[in-house]
Amino acid sequence: MKNILCSFLAVICLSSICLTTSAVQTKKTKHKPSKEHTEAVKKCNDDYAEALKVARAKKGKEHTEAVAAARNDRKQCLASAPK
Repeated sequence: MKNILCSFLAVICLSSICLTTSAVQTKKTKHKPSKEHTEAVKKCNDDYAEALKVARAKKGKEHTEAVAAARNDRKQCLASAPK
């Protein structure tokens, strides 16, 4: 019984080591974003910040709609930014 238990634990340890090393090896490296992408994201964020400043001056439903529009515009801008 002791022999079976020890061999079972050894198999589990070895398999976990093999799985972790294979997971580390398959990890993809992150690529650096292009200059155009970085500039486009910065422009989107700047436009969003400016739209929020304008929205802060509004009250009630107008404020809510302005913030939602700014959020949607930013989302579309980021989606259309070059990769």
